[in-house]
Amino acid sequence: MAQNPTLIIDDSIHNHDLYYVTRFLAYDRFLYLNSGEREILLISQMELGRARSESRIDDVRTTTDYDLIGKSKRYGRETAYNLVVAELLHDEGITRIDVPHNFPVFLADDLRSRGFEVAPAKSRIAELRTVKTRREIEQIKKAQECCEAAMKRAIDAIRSAGVRDGLLVDSADSGRVLTSEQIRAVIEHTLIDCGCESCSTIVAGGKDGAEPHNMGTGTLKAGESIVIDIFPCLRKERYYADMTRTVARGNPPQALIEMYEAVLDAQSAAIRAVRAGVSGDEVHGVVCDLFDDRGYKDLFPHSTGHGVGLDVHEAPAVATGGEVLKAGNVITIEPGLYDPRVGGIRLEDLVVVTKSGCENLTKMEKRFLV
Repeated sequence: MAQNPTLIIDDSIHNHDLYYVTRFLAYDRFLYLNSGEREILLISQMELGRARSESRIDDVRTTTDYDLIGKSKRYGRETAYNLVVAELLHDEGITRIDVPHNFPVFLADDLRSRGFEVAPAKSRIAELRTVKTRREIEQIKKAQECCEAAMKRAIDAIRSAGVRDGLLVDSADSGRVLTSEQIRAVIEHTLIDCGCESCSTIVAGGKDGAEPHNMGTGTLKAGESIVIDIFPCLRKERYYADMTRTVARGNPPQALIEMYEAVLDAQSAAIRAVRAGVSGDEVHGVVCDLFDDRGYKDLFPHSTGHGVGLDVHEAPAVATGGEVLKAGNVITIEPGLYDPRVGGIRLEDLVVVTKSGCENLTKMEKRFLV
């Protein structure tokens, strides 16, 4: 069965399918139409030059071509834009379109009232995005290098800290007590200097680290695990990296040391299991089986990993029910254990799936005691 034409109207900062298919980065919404015979961009007049030079689309039109201003004066701006879209579809001989699930309801209803069939459809672009090109992998590597630079600075700050009354103190700053917020600032300043954006960076010490997505707040203590999870995005190229390390300064309890060893072993086993043709479900099973054997069955509440690209979390899933991996997938392997009595441990590497195994893009060492 032939596929219907695809229509997307959004900004490409937040809609990564739209950026992927157009390679045009814009904060204001614009239109992309794939009729099956041609691809069309419809943008504002002020973006025409940039769209023609930066996007991969040859047929670039503007709302001025469809008299948006004149229609706005007559019908109001929202209705005018709907009329422009309807006119474009009519000119292309299109009566049926597939749209994303988050397509504006007002516009969809208006188009239906004008005789168009509008059907929400699963993204075909998202499936294309799962297998990365060599160029995409190079961009992810670039983001990963920035990620590792930030991680190194964070761990160096913890390693060089002194200990006073059980708290970590900054020996370079008159013994100021170290906090999650200060380490997070070190990370984010490094990423900015490297051309990256980052938000929700995790620096979670002690029992904060026993909650997988707790960002962490307050003072950092000696003898406790500190989970550091960094997932930067390149400002220009828009690709993400993702990595986690867990460290401790001082003398952590044996329970944490044993948890760390189990997580490291589980991650190593999962990485060995990765290759094209193996499912994410199978890789996840390797981790679950090892944790069960070590007596940690109830301390692993999340998936083993996920795809990374223009989204920090995208397909394929390395989890229960996860799909078959393909060469060119970029995925994380991030097992973790979380015990509210003592803290959390997580290790995360970023790998490219290959026919015979995987290429690990994460070069930074794994060392618990610093």
